[in-house]
Amino acid sequence: MLPIHVAVAVIQDAAGRVLLTRRPGAAHQGGLWEFPGGKVERGEDLAGALCREIREELGIEVSAHQPLINVTHLYPDKAVRLDVHRVLRYFGHPLGLEGQPLQWVLPEHLPRYAMPAADRPICTALRLPQQYLITGPDPAVPGQFLRRLEASLASGLRLVQLRAPGLARADYAALATEALALCRQHGAQLLLNCPVELALALDADGIHLNSQQLAGLSERPLTDDRWVAASCHNREEIRQAMAIDADFCVLSPVLPTTSHPTVEPLGWERFSQIVAATNIPVYALGGMDEDQIEVALEHGGQGIAAISALWAGDIR
Repeated sequence: MLPIHVAVAVIQDAAGRVLLTRRPGAAHQGGLWEFPGGKVERGEDLAGALCREIREELGIEVSAHQPLINVTHLYPDKAVRLDVHRVLRYFGHPLGLEGQPLQWVLPEHLPRYAMPAADRPICTALRLPQQYLITGPDPAVPGQFLRRLEASLASGLRLVQLRAPGLARADYAALATEALALCRQHGAQLLLNCPVELALALDADGIHLNSQQLAGLSERPLTDDRWVAASCHNREEIRQAMAIDADFCVLSPVLPTTSHPTVEPLGWERFSQIVAATNIPVYALGGMDEDQIEVALEHGGQGIAAISALWAGDIR
């Protein structure tokens, strides 16, 4: 079954609210809320289809947009491929020109709305930032480590993975408790790179699975109100992440790294090819810095994950 190619627009207002429209009751997936857009016609490119559909549905002119996520979903009666772009600039005021109800919704409230299954990964992508901090040295010196974490949070980072593979379980738990308190003070979310039962015991915001943990799971290890992320290095591991219903993953290494000089990097072209067949947000990891965020977005990524580029320097 060939999927129907659909251009989808994510439109946000000055307050960060996202525009949803409701499908007609008699339509496929009727009565559900969705992101505006429509079918890419034969001979039409994506940009043209996106602008045309939004003009016809909402009466606004899109002047700039960037990729957010691609989603391919198989319904019982049809398959769809959603090519989702975030609208950066538009002219006019959105109106329901086809009689469809409109609703402006904060990203964190999107899960409350009944939506087609294919639209759910878009909600996840909208709730995730473009930068994912993986903590750096030195967790064995907790005072210095926590000062560096606080400085990183003060710079605006809002999604953090606590990675400290050399710590004993009790020491990791103690550090995680302090790190969770800091993250909550700054409105950030902390994912723990540790056994699932420890993440639950510490009431963390989620877990980040290493490739060995990922391979050993047959289902999602946490409830939907907590993040599940995974480290992936190839298409097969990403398929496993999707199979257990992970929320997002990191794919590495994209570029050469000093920490793993003998590992062949994927490169941006291969990264893009893998991401194009992935239904969850993917962060680029390996050789990343803030200058690579736009590159990652243009290649279908959610943004970048990094240690050294995002971890605050020495603080005395």
